[in-house]
Amino acid sequence: MIDQVPLVYIASNGHSGSTLLDLLLGAHEKVWTLGEAQNLPWELRNRRAPCGCGQPVGKDDFWRPLLDDIPLEVEGYHIGYFRNIAQVGKVLRWSVFPDVLRNEIRDEWRLAVQEYGANNYQYFETVREAAAERTGEEIQWLVDNSKDPYRLFWLQHSGYVKVRVIHLVKDPRAFVYSMTKDDPSNLKNVLRYTGRWVIENAIISTVARKSVFDENVRRITYDELAQHPRQTLQSLGDWLGVDYDPSLVDTFREYENHALSGNMMRWRNSEEEIYYDERWREETPAAVQHLITALVQPFAGYCGYPELYESTA
Repeated sequence: MIDQVPLVYIASNGHSGSTLLDLLLGAHEKVWTLGEAQNLPWELRNRRAPCGCGQPVGKDDFWRPLLDDIPLEVEGYHIGYFRNIAQVGKVLRWSVFPDVLRNEIRDEWRLAVQEYGANNYQYFETVREAAAERTGEEIQWLVDNSKDPYRLFWLQHSGYVKVRVIHLVKDPRAFVYSMTKDDPSNLKNVLRYTGRWVIENAIISTVARKSVFDENVRRITYDELAQHPRQTLQSLGDWLGVDYDPSLVDTFREYENHALSGNMMRWRNSEEEIYYDERWREETPAAVQHLITALVQPFAGYCGYPELYESTA
């Protein structure tokens, strides 16, 4: 029987505040974030973005000594498998989706899930040991901000991780604005991303509800995180069993960070404060806001935005 890796998994749509949450969690001395963990092979090959410290991943003094001990090949059921087959952003993956609905791994996938879990276990344990040696602290939780619910589903069913899931949800109007702000009146794109918000959050909710015990799942909204970061992180710290000092919210950019991928805020000035971005209210036409609100009911209420449901009830 293996000792399962303690893993906090952030599941969300893109552009929903997951990089901010990832950074805030990683500010705690007993928490180490990998960022979008499944992207490691691609970051090494494509040099798409530096790690959180600003250095290229392959030259970074944290990652470089570990690379020989991490399974980086991109064959079989490797650590970046779902990033690979997703074709960068595909929401419905029909080869796995039926298993998610049943919460059961079909016989044809069992060996694949075990291989996937074993590869990620080696990856996670290598990072956790190196992080503990580097910080001089026991690492109680790794954080994986890969967001992908299918990755979460396989990791959970592999038996290699002790997972806590944070389902991070953004107001659907704000999400659609972030994806369409170059042309917020483009009806085709508005419908596309409204549908994406519903489908991705429904899949995340299904995985969390069926595969992970309720006490191991927390749903928080971007509004909570951005408007009340101290209270939100203290509450998450209590849930994870770590004492989260709220002053870390003021200094979270100062800690050592080697997280992968994420949006540009990962590399911003250490003096920049957290702010709640509501530009969508001013820049999204009212008719578009009403359309999105109508389309997401009643699911938006379930996801932490009951005011949207009430506004049309």
